[in-house]
Amino acid sequence: MLRPLRFALIAFVLIAAGSAVFAQEQAGAIQGIARDTSGAVMPGVTIEARSPSVVGVNTTVTDAKGEYRCPPLPPGLSELTATLAGFGT
Repeated sequence: MLRPLRFALIAFVLIAAGSAVFAQEQAGAIQGIARDTSGAVMPGVTIEARSPSVVGVNTTVTDAKGEYRCPPLPPGLSELTATLAGFGT
């Protein structure tokens, strides 16, 4: 009697674990806070994210708290550039 129940439980666990593997996200987001050398937050900074596997540039602007979140990028290396008038890149 216990054997069929044990088999059903093992089958359920294997199926659930297999489903989780296929549901993995294939992109990631980059987020952070733009600060100057004194540590003050910097609103209005344009953040550009470039990835070799994406055509074009993902662009975002920091909010009033200096926070930004770039759109999802594929796995791998990305290059970020931050620009604001009156500051170096």
